[in-house]
Amino acid sequence: MSDRVCIRGCKQRGVHYAACEEQAKVQAASERGDVYVSQCTGCAEKAARDHALICDGCFYRLRTLVRDADDLMGRLRSLADPMKATPTDKAPGGRAQLVEAPAPLDADLADAMDDIAHTLHDWDRHVDPQPLEQALPDLVNDAESVRVLGAGFLDRHDLVDGIRDFWSVQDAVDKWGVERRTKGESAWSPDEFSEEVLGGVPEWGDPLLNREEAEQFAGTARTLQRWRKKGLIEPTGSIYVAGVHTTLYRLSDLSRVRDEMKKRIGRPKTASVVNDGKKTDW
Repeated sequence: MSDRVCIRGCKQRGVHYAACEEQAKVQAASERGDVYVSQCTGCAEKAARDHALICDGCFYRLRTLVRDADDLMGRLRSLADPMKATPTDKAPGGRAQLVEAPAPLDADLADAMDDIAHTLHDWDRHVDPQPLEQALPDLVNDAESVRVLGAGFLDRHDLVDGIRDFWSVQDAVDKWGVERRTKGESAWSPDEFSEEVLGGVPEWGDPLLNREEAEQFAGTARTLQRWRKKGLIEPTGSIYVAGVHTTLYRLSDLSRVRDEMKKRIGRPKTASVVNDGKKTDW
């Protein structure tokens, strides 16, 4: 893991630098027997992923939004023209027969569809023939790509005089949600992206790996399961992205267990040897 921090300015909740003035006030109040509520929720910056300029949180949210983008566009189109989403009572031309003209398209919906369509089109051309999701690991290690991806997918653009100057995928998800093709799968919401830290604060150079990465490090999924069953390793944390629970493991813990397993390979079993009439165990 590199010693770089997330260039999007992400902070670690509840983790502070030693020079944090708010924490100094908390400490001083505690020594006086008083209670001071810190105004700083965390000022220590999040470490960037390996070979990336953004943290794990930004990467997982970006990847989720990229995956949801097509479903989101389908959702917006159905809102713009509900008749296209109605499977019954169709006229030969593909639209239901209407006596009245359809209602005018909502301005926000039209702007969102236009902005997001341009975002997806531009990125598809940029990474062609590779799908955008597969190109993300390389893109997130380039500062300009991170900036443009952030604007198109991650950023929340505030309203100015009731108008949003640009709609990102996240803006549209916040307002209209995602209509998924997979039934029963919940749409992403800001509250669903949460992190539960079970261990201490990670040291620099000691990243958290998701379950798939941990299985690759261990060798196989069964190997990782066997380590957990034997109590050799425990998850360090967990993260929820789009309602999907992902277990996290510390790299140092995985390395320690793997090294211990390697030492046991080829080790002779305990045996007894009789030497000059004396029994010796080795």
